[in-house]
Amino acid sequence: MRKQSKHGAMTAGGPVQTGLTIDAFGLKLIVIAAMTADHLGALIFPEALWLRVVGRLAMPIIAFLLVEGFHHTHHLGRYLLRLLVFAVLTQPVYRLVFPHGLNVFFDLLVGLCLLWAVQRIRSRWLTAMLVLAVGVAGFYITLDWWHLGVFMIYVFDVTRGRFGWTVVALSALLLANAGFFAVVSAWTGDPSYQLINVINLGCVLALPILARYNGRRGPDCRALFYVFYPVHLLIFYAVLRVLAGAAV
Repeated sequence: MRKQSKHGAMTAGGPVQTGLTIDAFGLKLIVIAAMTADHLGALIFPEALWLRVVGRLAMPIIAFLLVEGFHHTHHLGRYLLRLLVFAVLTQPVYRLVFPHGLNVFFDLLVGLCLLWAVQRIRSRWLTAMLVLAVGVAGFYITLDWWHLGVFMIYVFDVTRGRFGWTVVALSALLLANAGFFAVVSAWTGDPSYQLINVINLGCVLALPILARYNGRRGPDCRALFYVFYPVHLLIFYAVLRVLAGAAV
């Protein structure tokens, strides 16, 4: 159970926070900034790998907020429907700038369905098999974060309320993932597998930010991220078209 201080700040499973804290709205603003930096690096400045590292802040925070939303929503069906609608509507825009894969709303939709299923399974073995199967499926259907986004969502859920364990579990997941794809890169001769998953180690940078979460929602701008995601992709598409025209 979350603890509340005399000032009303609530912790994310750690000691009662003092000093600077951040609410869910503030976390969403960080996600927006990080996602913009990530796509700027991926689409326009591919040599600036530091932009991709900064972009790694986004998914852990999104996964964390999804888990919080799952545990607080009174209308899970509406939550799932909202993600499905935006996933479908955003996909054509996503494919304008990225030639393969599914947009991040599909990661969140699959992750939310997984949380719903896990909540109803009492067997640890069945849960482990389901999480693994969903991760493998996410890799093969090329979710935006392949298997890793779904696994992060599960990690935040299973360690919810015990932030120390969140740090350990997320760090272990990222290290194991980087090690596995280093082997894959060596086996296939394709260094891109290793590169992107080494960059993904930057996800741990989100942990100090999440440690300051105060449990509050902040301004009710729940549509902000849903609208920003396809709109900023359209802006990047327009920029890419301008740059392509200027290069002719």
